[in-house]
Amino acid sequence: MKQNLVTVVIPTTAEKSREKQIKRAINSVRSSSVDPIRIIVVVNGDRFDEVNCLWLKSQSDISYEYLSKPSLPNAILHARGMVKTPFFATLDDDDEYLPGAIDMRLSVINESPDIDMVVTNGFIQKDGKKEMFISCIENAALMPLTSLFEATWLCSNNALYRSSSISVNYFKHYHPYAEWTWLAYQIAFDDKKIAVLNQPTFCCYDTPGSLSKSQQYKDAYFSLFQRMLDKNPPQKIKNLIRRKVSAAYHDRSDNELNAGNYKNALLFHTKSLLLPGGMRYLLYSRKFFKLKRSRYL
Repeated sequence: MKQNLVTVVIPTTAEKSREKQIKRAINSVRSSSVDPIRIIVVVNGDRFDEVNCLWLKSQSDISYEYLSKPSLPNAILHARGMVKTPFFATLDDDDEYLPGAIDMRLSVINESPDIDMVVTNGFIQKDGKKEMFISCIENAALMPLTSLFEATWLCSNNALYRSSSISVNYFKHYHPYAEWTWLAYQIAFDDKKIAVLNQPTFCCYDTPGSLSKSQQYKDAYFSLFQRMLDKNPPQKIKNLIRRKVSAAYHDRSDNELNAGNYKNALLFHTKSLLLPGGMRYLLYSRKFFKLKRSRYL
């Protein structure tokens, strides 16, 4: 039997409603390489379905783990500590790899021992239509830190990591709701060598009501940007981060205004104006003047 070269980590709540998706994800891992792959499935939380768990435990190529804490990044951290293979990857339980995905990534990362990870493109399926994950993914190799503020080039399904380079420490102290952006920032900040394969190797299925659409998710970026600044990046990167903070304040202001929270909306708008790039929102101030005038009519 051939030795495993790759471990794929799949965190899941293993709920009854996710049975088909979980099996689809696991079967996609099996068809992603001509060689056997070690699969670590980490069931986390108390919403699991016993039948799903029994099926996972019965699979000879799956290492089953259970954590009582319902946390996706904590589940990934736990599994990363178990990786013994030269390479590893992750996959969401409701998404899938395309056939040959791992072998395509291996062919790139094996081109040089200096390559620490490879990121790939993929599909995002929404409302029955498929779109590419990112149009400018090549920039992740050319200028990883700068390009991260143009479009996030790392997600849960699109990378293959060299285990000796991307250690378990990168997955500790994760950032809630924005763990992949924080991971990408740390890797780029440390000047890890990133290779790019601009070919689709996965399909991500957009889920209505997902965490990424929640206000908590959006608000998490305020503390994330501060955490990025705390690492004291080059001035150019600081300015890019502050532009992102300005945009986040603007979005929050717009949400507050639509909700009828005039004072909060004005506060966040003022904060957006005072940061780099904030002047692009100056015309937005007219909304407040119109509201103020309408109150006296």
